[in-house]
Amino acid sequence: MKKLSIILLALALALVFTVPAMAIHIGDDDSPEGSIGFTGRYQFDGESRDYNDVKNDFFDDDLDVSITMIQGGVKGFVGLEIADTPDFAGNSHVNANVSNIVDNYYVEWSAMDNLKVKIGEYGLAFGRAIGTDSAGERQIQVTYSMDAVSISGALMKAVDGGEDEDDTLYLKLSAKEAGPFTKLDVVSYSEMNDVTVPENSYTGLDLAVPVGPVGVAFEYGANGGDLDGNFMLLELALDDLVGFELGVNYFASSDDYSAAYDGSDWSPVAIYGDNINSVLADATALWLTFGYSVNDKLSLNAAALLMTENDVGDDLGTEFDVGLKYKLADNVSYAAKYGSYTEGDAPIGDWTEMWHRIEFKF
Repeated sequence: MKKLSIILLALALALVFTVPAMAIHIGDDDSPEGSIGFTGRYQFDGESRDYNDVKNDFFDDDLDVSITMIQGGVKGFVGLEIADTPDFAGNSHVNANVSNIVDNYYVEWSAMDNLKVKIGEYGLAFGRAIGTDSAGERQIQVTYSMDAVSISGALMKAVDGGEDEDDTLYLKLSAKEAGPFTKLDVVSYSEMNDVTVPENSYTGLDLAVPVGPVGVAFEYGANGGDLDGNFMLLELALDDLVGFELGVNYFASSDDYSAAYDGSDWSPVAIYGDNINSVLADATALWLTFGYSVNDKLSLNAAALLMTENDVGDDLGTEFDVGLKYKLADNVSYAAKYGSYTEGDAPIGDWTEMWHRIEFKF
C-alpha cells in the first residue's frame, strides 16, 4: 500500500508539471469554471573567474515556479523563488522561509473590458538601464486601455512606519504600435511624504522607432529629490542592413547618478556592466553586440566594449565577450559565455570570466 501511494503521488506531481493549464471547478456549483496553470524554470550555473591572478569558481542554481489561477474576470498569481543566485562566494541561497520563497503575488480584476485593477506585491518594471521593478509591500494599480494606448496609476506602501508611512505614487503611459512608434513608455513616480532618507522621485522615457532599415531605441531617466541625476541609453539595430544581429549601444550618466546598464552575467559586456559601471557615476560607454543563428538549435553571440571613461577622462578599459546557446530539447537549453576585461587608466584590474548554464522550462 505504501508503494502504491508513492506511485500515485508521483503520477499526480508529473501531471501537474507536464500539463501547462488544467481546467478545474472553483467555488460552489453555481460558479463558473476556472483554470489553474503551473509553469517553472530551473537554471543550473557554473562560473569561473580570474581576477588579478586570483581564481574562484562555483556552481549555483535558480528555481522559480509560477502559479496562475483564473475564474471569471479575476486572475490570481503567485511567483515562488525557491532558490536564488547568491553572491560569487556561493553563500547559502536556498530560501528557507515563506517570506523569501514568495517573490511576488497579486490579484487582478477585469472590472470592464478596458479597465483592470491589480492589488498585491509585484514589480513595476520600466526600461532596461535602471531597475525600477522592486515590489512595494502593498500596492494597488488601476490600468485603463484604449486600443494601443494604456494609462496606469499605482499607489505603493513601501515602508511600514506606523501612522506616517512612505507613500509612492506611480504613473505610466504606454503605447505599442502607435503612430511611428513601435514602443513608447513614459513613467513618473514620486514619494508623497518624507519618511525615509534620501527622498527620491523618478521620471523616465523609453521608446523604439524604426528609421528606414535601422531600429532606434532610446531611454532616458532622471532622478529628483535627494538623488538628483540623469542617464541616457541609445541603441541602434542594424540587422536589416548587414543580414545578422548587429547593435550599436551608447550609455551615459551624470556625476550624480549611478546606474548599471544591466547587472546580469548574461548581458552584453557583463564584466563591465555587473562589476564596474554598477559602482561608478558620470560614466560613458560605447559597445557593439553581435548575434547569428547557425540553425534552429545553435546561435552565437558576441559583444565588444570599445570605449568607456569617467568624469575626469580616465579610460575605464575594454572588454570582449563571446557566447553560444544550444537547444537540447524543446524545454532544455545549454548556454556558455566567455568574457575578458582589460583595465585602462583607472587601476581597476584585469579579469576573465567563464559562464555555463543549463536551463529547464516546465
